[in-house]
Amino acid sequence: MVKVTVVGASGYLGGELLRVLVNHPKVNEIDAVSRTHAGKAVSTIHSNLAGVFDEKFMDFKADKIGSDVVFFASPPGEWLKKVPMLLDKGMKVITLGGKFRINDAELDERTYPGHKNKKLLEERVYGLPEAYRKEIKNARFVTNPGCYPTSVILSMMPLAKLDGDVELDKVVINSVSGSSGAGAEPSKFLHHPEVSGNLRPYKLFVHRHKPEMDFVLGDVFNATVNALFTPSVGDFARGILSYVTVFSAGINENLTKHYREFYAKEPFVRIIDQDIENVPNLKDVVGTNFCDVGVNFNSDRIIILSAIDNLLKGGSGQAVQNMNLMLGFDEKAGLNLVGGRP
Repeated sequence: MVKVTVVGASGYLGGELLRVLVNHPKVNEIDAVSRTHAGKAVSTIHSNLAGVFDEKFMDFKADKIGSDVVFFASPPGEWLKKVPMLLDKGMKVITLGGKFRINDAELDERTYPGHKNKKLLEERVYGLPEAYRKEIKNARFVTNPGCYPTSVILSMMPLAKLDGDVELDKVVINSVSGSSGAGAEPSKFLHHPEVSGNLRPYKLFVHRHKPEMDFVLGDVFNATVNALFTPSVGDFARGILSYVTVFSAGINENLTKHYREFYAKEPFVRIIDQDIENVPNLKDVVGTNFCDVGVNFNSDRIIILSAIDNLLKGGSGQAVQNMNLMLGFDEKAGLNLVGGRP
């Protein structure tokens, strides 16, 4: 049994970490840390945890942390300076913020300015189990992928093992996310009258997840990737549906069969045999750690659809999946979550 600490526990990702960890068979103690809400009952912020996790938020004091695993569910900040100390004490660290996701010092600094640490960048492992499971198992410090990159990279990874040319400079990605992707802090952009009945593109050409996608896909394909990425916020709270269009020549394989074989041993990727009534959709994945993927091929064009819960497979669920791998637990422990229907 292990003890875990969740720093930034008052946000949406922090709340989902608590929700998953309270039912984890290998976790027997959880410290919920929030500077803003220190001393308050956790259930005053996360009312869904009332009667389930009746603890109080603690203040952040890095030298007092004595856990086996520390999750940082906070944007990059001064706390990053404390990570080396925690690692030196033998703790495992998993960060859910963007810093150090991109294993290129210059690009990482341009994308997430400040808090440079060459040693941490060199040690970090990118926490996408389907691509880097072996490395995660041996890691002390894991950076959890972004929500959009998770949906897109899992959509495209099998194409790297196909015979035929994939035009990696012509990848077109359109993703629609629920409003929870922007975090719990109120804003006019996410005010209910602005979001309700609306679909709003944002941060065209400048979204921070685009360099992450390009970099990791470049590693997967061993080639330069330059995707055109358009994110949008939809009229719903959680989930991401991504549409990935790829141009390719010389592919004669049954792509659904290829995808199914590629992901056959992956516990959280489901390949959908698509027809007019059966495609990846949000209702099947919201509240779960699954990524549902469907692939279509017509002439020289491939269209891949993927659906995830941005707060789980795109966030806290994947972080727990990484913890399981780092500690040698069953990878699915605590993540036997099923979506609701209808």
